[in-house]
Amino acid sequence: MSGNRGTPSEVVGAPFPRGGQDTAARIKPPHEGRTRSARLRGYWLTPPGLAILAATALALILRLWMITRNGYFNGITEYDDGVYLGGSVRLLQGALPYHDFAFVQPPGILLLMAPVALLTKATTTAAAMTVARILTVLASTACIPLAGNLVRYRGVLVTVVTCGILAIYPDDVATAHTVLLEPWMNLLCLLAANAAFYRGRLARPGRLAWAGVALGFAAAVKFWAAVPAGVLLVLILLARDQSGARPVRARRTKFYLAGLAAGLIIPVAPFALTAPGAFVRSTLLDQATRAGSYVPVSLRLAHLTGLIDFLNRQGRFSLHAGIHSLFAGGGAATTGIASAGWLPFGFAAVLVVVIAVGYTWDPNRPSQLEWFALATAALASLAILGYSAFFYHYPAFPGPWIALTAGGAVRSLGGRPEVRKAMIGCAAVLIVAVAALQMNEVADLGAPHAYADAAVIPQGACVVTDEISMVISANRFTAAHPGCPDIIDSLATTLVLSNGVSVQGGAQNMSSVVAAWRALLGKAQYVWLSSSNARRIPWTPGLKLWFADNFTRVLTTGPSAGDLYQRVTGPVPNPSGG
Repeated sequence: MSGNRGTPSEVVGAPFPRGGQDTAARIKPPHEGRTRSARLRGYWLTPPGLAILAATALALILRLWMITRNGYFNGITEYDDGVYLGGSVRLLQGALPYHDFAFVQPPGILLLMAPVALLTKATTTAAAMTVARILTVLASTACIPLAGNLVRYRGVLVTVVTCGILAIYPDDVATAHTVLLEPWMNLLCLLAANAAFYRGRLARPGRLAWAGVALGFAAAVKFWAAVPAGVLLVLILLARDQSGARPVRARRTKFYLAGLAAGLIIPVAPFALTAPGAFVRSTLLDQATRAGSYVPVSLRLAHLTGLIDFLNRQGRFSLHAGIHSLFAGGGAATTGIASAGWLPFGFAAVLVVVIAVGYTWDPNRPSQLEWFALATAALASLAILGYSAFFYHYPAFPGPWIALTAGGAVRSLGGRPEVRKAMIGCAAVLIVAVAALQMNEVADLGAPHAYADAAVIPQGACVVTDEISMVISANRFTAAHPGCPDIIDSLATTLVLSNGVSVQGGAQNMSSVVAAWRALLGKAQYVWLSSSNARRIPWTPGLKLWFADNFTRVLTTGPSAGDLYQRVTGPVPNPSGG
């Protein structure tokens, strides 16, 4: 070891100079020869292991607390969850996204939800949604031990900070309350990171291949996973083994790219090939040109830094906002648009300084894992700040990488043992206090049910809605039949009809889009409009007059669930298709 100034923890996993083998593959693991139970005790019953367990338990409690609010198990809490579960149900019925119904995300989430969609053959769609939400809670919670496993070799302080931040990261907690893309994408990305790194260093080529598979499938869930995938590729290309030779780097690159291609192409190709033009337009072009309501940068920074726990809906600092906090707003699937003033900028600047000092303080340069986390956190955060649209669940994407970066920074600031112990205690108290605040803020949340609507709508009726989650909650999401429009995602339908122009972007000014929506609505027996329908359907004065002449309101379930209308003129479609 005289020729290497690195610490033992940094040398383990570094490439071996001869034969293209890694040191990790040549050195006998410390647990080899021990029984399985002894290895488990040695992993969990240590200070870092106990810290991971505690943070995971806290994360699970927080997320379960949110979905046990009134109506959150199978009520109407989101727009996107109905699209993903409904799309999976249609997939099992033989309909294909991009070809048979509009869909603007990659197909990975439909595949992940397919086992849950199978439950609708034996139970109700509302019960299947409950299962899907519980699984999403577990997926989000699983990210905490995965992040902890990456850094536990750095000690208790780093583990507590990394796992604790991710356990209470506001948008990660809020996003876990139902089926959204970010928890599943993060789970796959962290699985990839655990395969790609061993004790902070790049792993052997075989493990990098599996990392590529996981990242490829993560991109099949949401294309944003291209950020960590690209950062890891750059890291592999820049990494050098101890001898400075190239064979190991070449093998790593080849294995990683092969896994990445397989992980992305295998799940995506069967759908993309059935409608290649629609796939490219829907998932890439329509998303890239999508226009949404303007959200100030200060508010985006408040989400990224976690300040939304302490801001009310007007963007003002408050420790007593309760259900009116921005964090509770995320739990209610709403995104505030008020400016948060200068506070998020100042807080973000302090965090950047702390991270910069932490990364440069240690005379030993940051590990490859820490560079990977830092680059991914920075790029993901910049994407969130600069994207034209913004929703409360977007910052959940950089959440794990911000937590890992923060953990890497405090490692250098710990100093002497007594200082580290004090920092561990302070971090633990702060994490628990924030968790208690979050539980209090969402305690009174509630979501509407759709039981009354289910009694009004006959089984098998043709229902067109701007929010399919309402139909799923009412157990009226039945098999598609001829003559009834199959609108899983009304927003996607508008984007596809307009070649990427949303209602906010002016889709209502395009006569062909308005005419297409009139034709779709004209085929329905019932039209169920949510309170947000004007953001998805391009209403014009003429379309509103036509709708009023042809439909009558039969039920008002309140501003959260919307209004149900029944067709009163013209031919009524036969539910049986005859």
